[in-house]
Amino acid sequence: MKSRRFIIVFWVLLLVPALIIGAVAFRLLVHEQERINRSAITALTGRARIIAQGIHSTVKEVEDNLSEALIGIDEDRLQSTLLEWEETNPLVRNVFIWNRHDLLEYPVKGMASTLEERQFMSRFDLFFSGEKAFKADSDQAVEEQEMNFKSSKDSLFDLARGRTMPLTSNRQEKNTAIQGSKPDISGFTPKRGWIAWFARDQLFVLGWVKKKAGGPVYGIELELATLLSRLIVDLPPMEKKGVSFAILDSRQRIIHLSGNAEVNNTRTGDILLPLSRLLPHWQISVYMDKKASARGKGFLYVSLLLLFIFMAAMISGGLFLTIQARRHMKDAMEKTSFVSSVSHELKTPLTSIRMYAELLLDGRVRAPGKTKHYLTIMVAQSQRLTRLINNVLDFGRLEQGRKVYNIGKIDLQQTLSMIIDAHTIRIKEAGFKIVNGIKEARTAKSHLITLSDPDALEQVVVNLMDNALKYAKEGKFISFTFEHGLNSVMDCIFVKICDHGPGIPEAHKEAIFEKFYRIDNSLTSTFPGSGLGLSIARQIMRDLGGDLFFEPGPEKGSCFIMRIPKR
Repeated sequence: MKSRRFIIVFWVLLLVPALIIGAVAFRLLVHEQERINRSAITALTGRARIIAQGIHSTVKEVEDNLSEALIGIDEDRLQSTLLEWEETNPLVRNVFIWNRHDLLEYPVKGMASTLEERQFMSRFDLFFSGEKAFKADSDQAVEEQEMNFKSSKDSLFDLARGRTMPLTSNRQEKNTAIQGSKPDISGFTPKRGWIAWFARDQLFVLGWVKKKAGGPVYGIELELATLLSRLIVDLPPMEKKGVSFAILDSRQRIIHLSGNAEVNNTRTGDILLPLSRLLPHWQISVYMDKKASARGKGFLYVSLLLLFIFMAAMISGGLFLTIQARRHMKDAMEKTSFVSSVSHELKTPLTSIRMYAELLLDGRVRAPGKTKHYLTIMVAQSQRLTRLINNVLDFGRLEQGRKVYNIGKIDLQQTLSMIIDAHTIRIKEAGFKIVNGIKEARTAKSHLITLSDPDALEQVVVNLMDNALKYAKEGKFISFTFEHGLNSVMDCIFVKICDHGPGIPEAHKEAIFEKFYRIDNSLTSTFPGSGLGLSIARQIMRDLGGDLFFEPGPEKGSCFIMRIPKR
């Protein structure tokens, strides 16, 4: 009961800290994985911002260069130069000239213009009709255009009429003058601006300049396809597996993609950032594969595996210690039982010897025959006492590996016959008949010469005979037979010692060779023993290079077979 309580307390002390450590470690690992994931997302976000800044710089550079070039056009060759740009410059989609009388000088309205020019005039009709003024970049213009775009998203009526609404300008600087430009004689400073305009949710960009007071407003419409070809240079190839960067237009369509992650138009990016205020509602999107995300969790999986191994090692160690503790407790109980049994067995012959010795000492026995009988009993009990003590001593030596064997060349038939003859009187007095097949065996002399320890062999045989005398009294005979054969390993000699007793159940045929093991039945409870005889006998035979094993008798009873190697 105490041992069970000890084991329960041990497991409580082991499992509670282990579970606490495991829970804390798991929580820390999850937090660390989240931190790694956040770091990865932060790194990708930072890279996306750098790309967006590069694209913004490219667009701004293009617009600034075009504005400077527009201001530098000679007034006498204004229309021809603009038309030449439209023909030769891939960044120019359409050109226009609008005078102070709110008249569109070019392109010409009506059927004289091309379809592209008519669509261009329709897109920017609010400006060309004078309803909306050309204003240089300012916060007021940005807010106004932003408000107009929001209203355009909500007004199906305006869209149905084909009207266009502004979103925002390309820059938000409050300074509307062109730095470095010289004012004309009236003090007028040239002005310029860029208009980001949405028609049916599609972005168009218009650049304009007004060079002098009372002069025309003229400019160009950017070809966004050409501009895009310059922007994608700022989108570097992705080396990281499972990640893609994409440029999305105002309709959330992918217009350029770099990377190897799985992407489609129906999937929303994992990271979305505005591309540039010069290209409103265009975005840069980052896509990450689920497989890449799973690979990113490798740290968590490996750490959880190591945590599992650690927990398994702790529990396995606890289980191992529990098994060892139970084994030691069992050994302690067996040794306690062994001491009790040995004490009882030692007490029996000592009591007999003392009793008969006192009778002889007091002179109560006068008949010579009776005196001889008492002395014979005393000798037999002394021999029994010697065997018990030898077993106890041999058990200790075998446990510590200190038993010494005197190996020499022996005649096995002669040695076994002498052992049997030495115990013949004791066997017959116990009421057993000896069937000695060893003395009668007909074998070549050379077959029976081997290297072994005769004293150790005698101890094995005597232990087996004592078991038969103790437990097989109803059988009334002990047989000794000799067999010479070739097994799969070496040339061996087999010695069988059989009785005709109650036998041993099949389930116990191996357990009987364990130390302190005794079959729990009415027979063993009647005859106390130490449970060491068969364990010692098998260990001795294995130390001598052979073995000892059990098999049921031909009809009933038990047979113990000594396998002795021929060397």
